[in-house]
Amino acid sequence: MKHILLILTAVAFAAAAGTCAWLVGRYAPGYTAAQMFMSADPIAKLVILFTQTLTFGALVLGVIGLFVRSAAGTFRMLLMLIAAASAGLGVLAALYGWMNIQTAIRNIGPVRFDIVAPSYAETLLALSVGLFGALVALGFHALMGRRG
Repeated sequence: MKHILLILTAVAFAAAAGTCAWLVGRYAPGYTAAQMFMSADPIAKLVILFTQTLTFGALVLGVIGLFVRSAAGTFRMLLMLIAAASAGLGVLAALYGWMNIQTAIRNIGPVRFDIVAPSYAETLLALSVGLFGALVALGFHALMGRRG
Protein backbone atom coordinates (compact mmCIF):
# COMPACT_ATOMS: atom_id res chain seq x y z
CA MET A 1 0.00 0.00 0.00
CA LYS A 2 2.73 2.49 0.93
CA HIS A 3 4.59 1.83 -2.31
CA ILE A 4 1.45 2.47 -4.33
CA LEU A 5 0.99 5.76 -2.51
CA LEU A 6 4.61 6.65 -3.21
CA ILE A 7 4.22 5.85 -6.91
CA LEU A 8 0.95 7.79 -7.21
CA THR A 9 2.52 10.81 -5.50
CA ALA A 10 5.54 10.63 -7.81
CA VAL A 11 3.31 10.46 -10.91
CA ALA A 12 1.16 13.36 -9.67
CA PHE A 13 4.27 15.43 -8.91
CA ALA A 14 5.75 14.69 -12.34
CA ALA A 15 2.48 15.63 -14.05
CA ALA A 16 2.06 18.87 -12.10
CA ALA A 17 5.69 19.96 -12.43
CA GLY A 18 5.83 18.98 -16.10
CA THR A 19 2.63 20.84 -16.92
CA CYS A 20 3.89 23.89 -15.01
CA ALA A 21 7.16 23.82 -16.96
CA TRP A 22 5.29 23.38 -20.25
CA LEU A 23 2.95 26.30 -19.53
CA VAL A 24 5.85 28.57 -18.62
CA GLY A 25 7.95 27.49 -21.59
CA ARG A 26 5.08 27.86 -24.06
CA TYR A 27 3.22 30.91 -22.80
CA ALA A 28 5.71 32.82 -20.64
CA PRO A 29 9.25 32.16 -21.87
CA GLY A 30 11.87 33.58 -19.54
CA TYR A 31 9.46 33.51 -16.58
CA THR A 32 11.32 31.85 -13.70
CA ALA A 33 10.03 30.02 -10.64
CA ALA A 34 11.24 32.92 -8.48
CA GLN A 35 9.20 35.37 -10.56
CA MET A 36 6.18 33.07 -10.28
CA PHE A 37 6.59 32.96 -6.52
CA MET A 38 6.96 36.74 -6.24
CA SER A 39 3.85 37.41 -8.33
CA ALA A 40 1.77 34.68 -6.68
CA ASP A 41 -1.15 35.27 -4.37
CA PRO A 42 -0.14 35.81 -0.70
CA ILE A 43 -2.02 32.67 0.34
CA ALA A 44 -0.12 30.62 -2.25
CA LYS A 45 3.16 32.11 -1.03
CA LEU A 46 2.39 31.11 2.54
CA VAL A 47 1.46 27.60 1.48
CA ILE A 48 4.64 27.25 -0.59
CA LEU A 49 6.81 28.47 2.29
CA PHE A 50 5.05 26.24 4.81
CA THR A 51 5.31 23.14 2.59
CA GLN A 52 9.00 23.88 2.04
CA THR A 53 9.39 23.97 5.80
CA LEU A 54 7.59 20.62 6.03
CA THR A 55 9.89 19.23 3.34
CA PHE A 56 12.94 20.31 5.31
CA GLY A 57 11.44 18.69 8.41
CA ALA A 58 10.86 15.48 6.46
CA LEU A 59 14.50 15.50 5.32
CA VAL A 60 15.77 15.97 8.86
CA LEU A 61 13.44 13.34 10.36
CA GLY A 62 14.18 10.94 7.53
CA VAL A 63 17.94 11.15 7.82
CA ILE A 64 17.83 10.86 11.62
CA GLY A 65 15.35 7.97 11.40
CA LEU A 66 17.61 6.08 9.03
CA PHE A 67 20.48 6.21 11.50
CA VAL A 68 18.66 5.93 14.84
CA ARG A 69 16.64 2.73 14.74
CA SER A 70 15.00 3.31 18.13
CA ALA A 71 13.29 6.47 16.86
CA ALA A 72 12.26 5.05 13.48
CA GLY A 73 8.72 4.09 14.54
CA THR A 74 7.87 7.56 15.83
CA PHE A 75 9.56 9.24 12.88
CA ARG A 76 7.66 7.04 10.40
CA MET A 77 4.39 8.26 11.91
CA LEU A 78 5.57 11.87 11.76
CA LEU A 79 6.65 11.42 8.15
CA MET A 80 3.18 10.16 7.23
CA LEU A 81 1.67 13.22 8.90
CA ILE A 82 4.07 15.49 7.02
CA ALA A 83 3.23 13.74 3.75
CA ALA A 84 -0.50 14.16 4.31
CA ALA A 85 -0.17 17.80 5.39
CA SER A 86 2.16 18.72 2.53
CA ALA A 87 0.05 17.07 -0.16
CA GLY A 88 -3.17 18.42 1.34
CA LEU A 89 -1.84 21.97 1.51
CA GLY A 90 -0.56 21.74 -2.06
CA VAL A 91 -3.95 20.57 -3.32
CA LEU A 92 -5.78 23.24 -1.31
CA ALA A 93 -3.48 25.96 -2.68
CA ALA A 94 -4.05 24.68 -6.20
CA LEU A 95 -7.81 24.69 -5.72
CA TYR A 96 -7.68 28.18 -4.21
CA GLY A 97 -5.61 29.45 -7.16
CA TRP A 98 -7.89 27.79 -9.68
CA MET A 99 -10.93 29.33 -7.95
CA ASN A 100 -9.31 32.78 -8.10
CA ILE A 101 -8.55 32.37 -11.81
CA GLN A 102 -12.12 31.30 -12.56
CA THR A 103 -13.53 34.20 -10.52
CA ALA A 104 -11.34 36.69 -12.39
CA ILE A 105 -12.38 35.20 -15.75
CA ARG A 106 -16.04 35.42 -14.74
CA ASN A 107 -15.62 39.08 -13.74
CA ILE A 108 -13.62 40.09 -16.81
CA GLY A 109 -15.31 37.97 -19.45
CA PRO A 110 -13.84 35.73 -22.11
CA VAL A 111 -10.04 35.78 -22.25
CA ARG A 112 -7.46 33.94 -24.30
CA PHE A 113 -5.63 31.06 -22.63
CA ASP A 114 -2.22 32.63 -23.17
CA ILE A 115 -3.32 35.48 -20.89
CA VAL A 116 -4.19 33.19 -17.95
CA ALA A 117 -1.54 30.50 -18.55
CA PRO A 118 1.00 32.09 -16.14
CA SER A 119 -1.66 32.08 -13.42
CA TYR A 120 -2.31 28.39 -14.02
CA ALA A 121 1.46 27.80 -13.87
CA GLU A 122 1.60 29.56 -10.47
CA THR A 123 -1.20 27.32 -9.24
CA LEU A 124 0.64 24.23 -10.47
CA LEU A 125 3.83 25.46 -8.79
CA ALA A 126 2.07 25.46 -5.41
CA LEU A 127 0.71 21.97 -6.11
CA SER A 128 4.14 20.73 -7.20
CA VAL A 129 5.85 22.04 -4.07
CA GLY A 130 3.25 20.33 -1.87
CA LEU A 131 3.54 17.05 -3.74
CA PHE A 132 7.33 17.20 -3.63
CA GLY A 133 7.22 17.50 0.16
CA ALA A 134 4.88 14.54 0.32
CA LEU A 135 7.16 12.58 -2.00
CA VAL A 136 10.20 13.22 0.20
CA ALA A 137 8.30 12.21 3.35
CA LEU A 138 6.86 9.06 1.74
CA GLY A 139 10.26 8.12 0.33
CA PHE A 140 11.91 8.27 3.74
CA HIS A 141 8.94 6.44 5.25
CA ALA A 142 9.43 3.62 2.76
CA LEU A 143 13.19 3.52 3.34
CA MET A 144 12.71 3.25 7.09
CA GLY A 145 10.17 0.48 6.56
CA ARG A 146 12.66 -1.52 4.52
CA ARG A 147 15.37 -1.13 7.15
CA GLY A 148 13.11 -2.06 10.04
